Amino acid sequence: PTKIIHAFNKNTTKHSSAKMKLVAPLGLWPFITGRLVIISWSAKLVSEKDDSATSPFAAASLSMHQLFANQSDSPNIMDVLARLPAAQVAMSIGENKRARKVAVCVSGHLRTFILPGVHSALAKHAVQVDGVSVDTYIVGHLGKYANTVSAFTGMGFQESHASALGNAQSPEVQSAIHYAGLNTKDTYISMGDCPALEAAWQADGIKGRGCKEFGSFLQIMWLDQCVRMVRTSGVAYDLIVRTRPDMGVFQPIDYNSLPLNQVSFMPKDDGRADYFFAIPMSLVTAWWDGIANMYVGGEMQAPDFKIFGDGAGMHQTQFPAAIARDAYNVECFRL
Repeated sequence: PTKIIHAFNKNTTKHSSAKMKLVAPLGLWPFITGRLVIISWSAKLVSEKDDSATSPFAAASLSMHQLFANQSDSPNIMDVLARLPAAQVAMSIGENKRARKVAVCVSGHLRTFILPGVHSALAKHAVQVDGVSVDTYIVGHLGKYANTVSAFTGMGFQESHASALGNAQSPEVQSAIHYAGLNTKDTYISMGDCPALEAAWQADGIKGRGCKEFGSFLQIMWLDQCVRMVRTSGVAYDLIVRTRPDMGVFQPIDYNSLPLNQVSFMPKDDGRADYFFAIPMSLVTAWWDGIANMYVGGEMQAPDFKIFGDGAGMHQTQFPAAIARDAYNVECFRL
């Protein structure tokens, strides 16, 4: 780690117009491109020119080429994450304030969720967090599924794990969804298609909806299924946090810093991230129900370009999370 820090600081100073330096060890952040992988210890970058305008990930890319290593010489990112000690992040709930209650909704194709480092990192950094009480709800899909170019980058993983991802009772799936640190309260595992969705609607008494085998529609409807599980749980939550099963979470989430009167989202490379955001329970009816009804009514646009407006009800932030396509491919470039 020490050699990496020195090399990173030296090369960044040489190759960037704004000096960057690595400070405050916070965890392990992988940066991946093609078949090359870089592992950087100390996750926070500071720009001495303008530390408010430069993303840590964008800054890192300026000198990343100086630190590339062959993938064959590198450890499995997710296996490493599974063994890291939890990073320390100051989270204060303030005087005379109760701990917030958070429901994490994991919704989508299970994919890399079955890797120990993915679901254990979610447990460590999104569930077992100081100053809050967190439960997990999982709406997971089986089989092979991809409807975007980016998703196809993970098809090799899906094919090599087809047996595990095709059976809800496989040891890999069962170990992941019932991992002790997740505090899993409820699950709904299916093929993720229209017959499965219609069966879920029927079980919940949902009428007047027609299913469409279209990615954006299914994404919103299955997330709505997870939100409904939270609403009917009988637990009074302050926040619902939406994430995908294949998200790598690399540092603890500071839930207490999130507003309870705005939807918290993060930007990504080509828009706003629909794969990780937080909804205050006070806005589930006013905001989320409107989103769900919009897609029931025929909306077809990708959610990342549609569901987040620019009004006062939106709060832009940065969550330490990125899509893990396989054990060596984490899409930090989107951050």
